[in-house]
Amino acid sequence: MPPTMSDQRAKTGTITEWVVSPEVTFEPISTDPYELSYACLLIPRFISHHLTGDLENELYSWMAQIFISFSWKLDFLNVRPDYLQWIIRVPPSSSPAIFMNIIRQQTSQDILENFPRFKREVRSNDFWAPGYLVIVSISPHPPKMIKDFIKYTRQQQGIFKERD
Repeated sequence: MPPTMSDQRAKTGTITEWVVSPEVTFEPISTDPYELSYACLLIPRFISHHLTGDLENELYSWMAQIFISFSWKLDFLNVRPDYLQWIIRVPPSSSPAIFMNIIRQQTSQDILENFPRFKREVRSNDFWAPGYLVIVSISPHPPKMIKDFIKYTRQQQGIFKERD
């Protein structure tokens, strides 16, 4: 009969060590390398640009392609007239700044190539307003956080003045 784990103790001074049989295989706790979830949000650079109609439909398609291309997991995607929101699961080695810049650049390029009406106003080749909202979360941003982020971003752009 093979020895059990309790039979495989070896005394070395006052310390008891466990000797693991070569037949014992340890499995990783999780086989899924995607451990970190982030809720992310971008808003259009111009207040008059809305993510509706054909643009809304294309954003769903383009985001899916980006996520597949980079082996990221898309858990949630919401295209609203005033913002683009998603939840991403990525390996711990993926920096939010890196994946946000990739998504900004790829979607900006697609939008400006396919929707010339925006290209006339956006001179920077970046469709999105400066900055982004990223929080560690498995749930979408609370509505008040979105509203506050949009207000703050527009104030930083000089579009809205803060009232006394």
